[in-house]
Amino acid sequence: MLLCYLDESGDEQALRTETDTPALVIAGLVVDHQRVHGLVYKFLQLKKKYRPALAKPTVKLSDLITHEIKGSDLRKGVRDGGRNARRAVYSLLSDTLDLLEESNSKVVGEIHVKGEEPLARWAYAVTVAGIAEQLEAQSRAANTSGAMILDARTKSKNVPSVHRITTERFRAGGNPYPCLVESPVFGHSDAHVALQVADLIVSGLLFPMACFAYSQGLISNIHINESYGEIRERFGSRLRLLEHRHVWANGRHAGGIVVRDHLNNQPSLLLYKDCPFDTGRRDYLENRKNGRPGPAPVTV
Repeated sequence: MLLCYLDESGDEQALRTETDTPALVIAGLVVDHQRVHGLVYKFLQLKKKYRPALAKPTVKLSDLITHEIKGSDLRKGVRDGGRNARRAVYSLLSDTLDLLEESNSKVVGEIHVKGEEPLARWAYAVTVAGIAEQLEAQSRAANTSGAMILDARTKSKNVPSVHRITTERFRAGGNPYPCLVESPVFGHSDAHVALQVADLIVSGLLFPMACFAYSQGLISNIHINESYGEIRERFGSRLRLLEHRHVWANGRHAGGIVVRDHLNNQPSLLLYKDCPFDTGRRDYLENRKNGRPGPAPVTV
């Protein structure tokens, strides 16, 4: 079974103050259920590596699991911290991407770049349905089933987020998601470690990359920062290779990270523009093959 762990960064509200988020990112990780245990175990070891206090023998496993390294805190470290703080964040993000590559995880999702008007009321629900279509296509290609675990918000927000999918699954005329065993369910990141990994990808990578790529025209917004461009330069090529792409019966290419730019109507590929996609990936694989050491562990 393929499990899709979904998280979000940002909101649907209009841009009013300098702290408002320029984008709403809803994305997640798709992992084979047989690989989830290994992914989670190795991520717990990463927590110990970057938070040495968690490596003490007196720390209980339950405390290690519930302690979260938030993507928003990593962004703040890149945006406001010094060289050592940025270096620590980049090292953690690189190690996290290593885990996704080792577990053959895929990244799916949508990014809504805000324009002059607030996003549609049902933007979250429509996006979840679109990601369900991606998971359906991936499950069908793998000849297996799938399930979605969404990071829980509030009940008033949770129910509308999946009501559309539930309705479509039981409507007359057929189920558009035959490979999905159930409508999306909800979990809490302090109990589902894979949601913590999704948070680092969504909030620590995709959100700052989207802000830098699409929202440079905004004035006096704390989320427009040159350091976010370095995140895109360092990790864009690796993240792009984690996308799951597929072709519909009509020949249309779909999947991966889809960007809805309501500000300037720019294409999704701009998210990765200027990333050294081919050469960067080749150099990265060559370094790993030759066992060249990466940056020394730094406490975040």
